[in-house]
Amino acid sequence: MAADLPLRPRTPPAKTAPQPKAVPPVKMLDQNEFDQLGADCIEATNACQRFVRANDGKFDATNNIGISCQPQALTCSKRR
Repeated sequence: MAADLPLRPRTPPAKTAPQPKAVPPVKMLDQNEFDQLGADCIEATNACQRFVRANDGKFDATNNIGISCQPQALTCSKRR
């Protein structure tokens, strides 16, 4: 009979895996950073995204940032 079987010792609850550290949010660039590149700069990059100067003089991102990309300092990649 089942009542005659020995009881197995109770197993402790499984340990939960440590939670990964929160990734800091990507720093948003402001117009002042682009202004420091100079008026003749028409393309810029932060090693993750490419920015192109629009007709209104402001820079717009032309691509999305990759999930594992680590943005660097903003640099001008093309001048007039």
